[in-house]
Amino acid sequence: MQKILIAFIYILFATSPLLAEVSTFSVVDEDKHSKKEDFYHTFEYLIIPAGAAQTGQVGKCQATRIANRWFVTAAHCVQQSCKNGCEIQLDLLEYSPSALARFTHTKKKPLVFIHPAYSPQIFAKNDFALLYLDLNRAPLLYYLRPTGKQNFRQMISSQQFNQFLEKNRRAKAALNHALHPKMPPLLYFDEGNFVLDRKISVIAIFDGVRDVKQDPNPVYYLKGLGFAHTKNFGIRKGMSGSGVMSNTGELIGMVAGNFETWYKKGNGPKKTEDYFMFPVFNKGLVDFMKSTMGSDFDKIYFKEANPYCVSKTYKDFSTLIQMVNQANQRSEKAAKSGSSSHKKTGK
Repeated sequence: MQKILIAFIYILFATSPLLAEVSTFSVVDEDKHSKKEDFYHTFEYLIIPAGAAQTGQVGKCQATRIANRWFVTAAHCVQQSCKNGCEIQLDLLEYSPSALARFTHTKKKPLVFIHPAYSPQIFAKNDFALLYLDLNRAPLLYYLRPTGKQNFRQMISSQQFNQFLEKNRRAKAALNHALHPKMPPLLYFDEGNFVLDRKISVIAIFDGVRDVKQDPNPVYYLKGLGFAHTKNFGIRKGMSGSGVMSNTGELIGMVAGNFETWYKKGNGPKKTEDYFMFPVFNKGLVDFMKSTMGSDFDKIYFKEANPYCVSKTYKDFSTLIQMVNQANQRSEKAAKSGSSSHKKTGK
């Protein structure tokens, strides 16, 4: 059977003219990340590049909180948008009204830290960034979400927002969880080829609407790729940067993108394979976190993936690894010539 790579690599970053989104989820009997309320540590955020008032181009992704002042997200969400400075607006609630926490990233006062080995031409590997966002000191904007009759956000006063919270206990509790969350443990992967002994789930957040997606497929981590993969279970445009969660409560990695291939066997019909691929907390990412976060890094709780959450796999993935490497080579070549061989969604 001959497989022919199409190199449809979907970078899951959303943009729009006015505004510019998945966190993830059996040991087998546990069920910690099956409800949207379980993802209190995951938020959607807007990325407003410096000068966006003139262009109107604003990005949207997701981020997962790992420490009091630190969030993880996908590097491709912020690399270009924050290159010359940006404003990040973190949406704290799924309700209307909601609150946006505002942060300004500049070269003098950086809040966005991108993995030094990240390259837009290398798929998924090191597609990882840290955001330094202190919610306790951030100014807040309060607003009503767009509706069918009113397709824009309407700002309200803090008094109006507090009156809403007094009448809605669930919203008040959700805001308290957002401001004072219990951080998930991070799963640390050493070098090797592994299959995860857990299930994963993700939460898609679109304009406050939260939808948990559970993966029924095996999840593999391959040292030859430097990231994990599974069959795509609904990951799509606008879901970059959200944490991949296990059903036992560990944060495994970060949503990066989809990788689609197609092949033909003889004269048979064309068949496609669609993969969801994401970086995990391996040595390369953890070393970067340690060097960036300072003493805050010591407050993170890590669990060893091997042998507690994974088993060694001897399945042959050489064809998949070869296809990804070939796609990366073509992307690098295209970048040098000024074109692009990666099919991106959104940006």
